[in-house]
Amino acid sequence: MTKLLSDLPPHPARALLPPLAVLAELGYSTADCLAGSDLDENALQDPSARISLQQELRFYRNVIDLTADPVIGLKLGEPFLPQRYGLFGYALLSAATFRHALAIAENFGRLTFSYFSFHFGVEKGEAWFSMSDPPALESDLLRLYVDRDMSAALIDFEEILGEGFPLHRVCLPHDGSPRPRVYSEHFGCEVVFDAPEARFYFSPEVLDRPLPQSDPESSRHLQQQCQMLIAKLSAQGSFVDEVRLLILARPGYFPDIDYVASKLDLSTRTLRRRLSEEGRSYRDILDEVRFGLAREYLGRTELPIDEISRMLGYTESGNFSHAFRRWSGDSPSAWRRSHSSYINL
Repeated sequence: MTKLLSDLPPHPARALLPPLAVLAELGYSTADCLAGSDLDENALQDPSARISLQQELRFYRNVIDLTADPVIGLKLGEPFLPQRYGLFGYALLSAATFRHALAIAENFGRLTFSYFSFHFGVEKGEAWFSMSDPPALESDLLRLYVDRDMSAALIDFEEILGEGFPLHRVCLPHDGSPRPRVYSEHFGCEVVFDAPEARFYFSPEVLDRPLPQSDPESSRHLQQQCQMLIAKLSAQGSFVDEVRLLILARPGYFPDIDYVASKLDLSTRTLRRRLSEEGRSYRDILDEVRFGLAREYLGRTELPIDEISRMLGYTESGNFSHAFRRWSGDSPSAWRRSHSSYINL
């Protein structure tokens, strides 16, 4: 299935920093790479800034025109280590096994800088990981995205496994011309071109390999926060969603209204007015985010209530207990007992 351009979410501005670093090493200036995008390097440093699809496509069109290199996407994917993706990346690294890491990628792939959908499975004695549902782009842009994201996935999987990722073969949905050999050299295996979708094939034994940075409890916490971010991304264009994303941008830190207003380049008074126009208040949204995270922590982890209280920004657990009772009608411990079947899923 091909994604419509109107369905593609905007990416964080920092998504352009890794490819810009590669291009700088190749001798291309930032100004030339960003020409016509209405972006500058300072704008890309803002952790809360997002770029439009048109701005991102303008950047990559510039890359194609400047380099005239049909395999440039392979180079552009190399600096996309898991840590670049924030919460999502650390959830991958701390997963118990490679199978768990791929499940996280499948569930939360929207938190990467990719426009593809991720899936994995086993068939005919081989494990596979795919990138499907391509965006409706011109063929040269689509090829760049395929090459960039498959190259990034190889780097990420090696980082997650703590060693080389032993591939049987790679399938790519383009013809590889005029330099097909570069692909087999890059991936270190057979490459099949003009395939229905982009895929890695590898030994199923890799799936249950324990990961060197495994910390399942931390991974669960991070996945819960990823889930919150995905939920807030689902309704694009909402002003309330922008506020939620800023509240969730720094795990464990819950900013006041003045901070959020400054990040949105608004006065605090204007922010209050705009939220009021949507029938909301900042306190309501902050409570909603905290309540959602609290339920996840209480229902899906065995963290002590004192620790959950600190993670939600409360200096005293009594204040958290009072707030939780106001939200749910139960104390945190009573709520946890009644939802204990969800622990350790």
